[in-house]
Amino acid sequence: MASAAFGGVCVLLFLVNAATMDGLDPALAAGPGGPLVSTIVPARDEERGIEAAVRSHLAQDYANAEVIVVDDRSTDATGAILAALARENPRLTVVSGVEPPEGWLGKPHALHEGATRARGELLLFADADVRFAPAAVSEAVGLLEARRLDLVALFPRLELEGFWENVLMAYLPVSYFFGPAFLLNSDAQRRFAAGAGAGMLVRARAYRAAGGHEALRASMIDDLHLATRVRRAGGRCRMVRADERLRLRMYRGFREVFDGFTKNMAYVFEGWAGAALALTTLFSFVAWSLPAIVLVAAAAGAGIAPRDVVWAAVAVGATLLGRAAIARFLAYPVWPALTHPFMAVVWIAITARSLAWRFLHREVRWRGRRYPAAMARF
Repeated sequence: MASAAFGGVCVLLFLVNAATMDGLDPALAAGPGGPLVSTIVPARDEERGIEAAVRSHLAQDYANAEVIVVDDRSTDATGAILAALARENPRLTVVSGVEPPEGWLGKPHALHEGATRARGELLLFADADVRFAPAAVSEAVGLLEARRLDLVALFPRLELEGFWENVLMAYLPVSYFFGPAFLLNSDAQRRFAAGAGAGMLVRARAYRAAGGHEALRASMIDDLHLATRVRRAGGRCRMVRADERLRLRMYRGFREVFDGFTKNMAYVFEGWAGAALALTTLFSFVAWSLPAIVLVAAAAGAGIAPRDVVWAAVAVGATLLGRAAIARFLAYPVWPALTHPFMAVVWIAITARSLAWRFLHREVRWRGRRYPAAMARF
């Protein structure tokens, strides 16, 4: 019965979150004379997508902009690709990054290096695998100015191919729309905010007031952490739909998804809020997977009470309804909704592996670097 009730709550949360989530609007696009925007992109071994991403920034219809890419000691062709692009376009500045000093993780340090060279009144932090449509920046600036915000996190379109990407990556929109996102997007509370590594536009003064990336030097989830610090420093933050303007192929295939989220999942659960989130996450995974197991067992002839079978069917049905609603809202395929219980089981494994790497192996591994887990933080 608890799982059925939770399924109903998930549907309700989706309806509230979808109704209260703002989006980029061409009618609000900033015109000529807007503030200078400094786009900052950290890149380490990104030869697969860096050229398309950088070209998308250089093709923005927002003219008052500079693009800064920090080559974070890449060992592949990233540096050569960036050098060729810089020769083509004087608005592109390529920074040759250095190894992060002791106490710093690689990505926060690369972002810090880029931010120290930025001249803009507005800073746009974007991952190196995200492609921006030409109107993305002008619409984001227009929205930030019209709503008098200090930070806008851009919710992208995930490009998903094959079974595993469609099944496992669905957890990202699910965790947002089946959670209290409407509170994260509200100024009624001053503790938490939603971040998006795909793209975050922030006022430079708000960034500095939040401590910049120096305050995030050991942060494993720097986008969410930055948004939270901006809000706690008094800034107004919003997550907005930008799925028609930003496209992202984050990981390719099962192994990349599994390893990618193993890196940082354990670091979500820090402090009292993290402990509460850990309990909520555990309950969610169980509530999403256990009813389906009950139904399979009943179909196989296990002696399960009819009432329990009915409640399990209600729980599965409510959750699948919510998943289908998210898929339709974001224009994703609906069929992965049917794999929701299986998705939950795999994410239990991802979370367990992430916790093991943090507390048993005591090591963080990513992009050829290793860090002691004790230095890393949320």
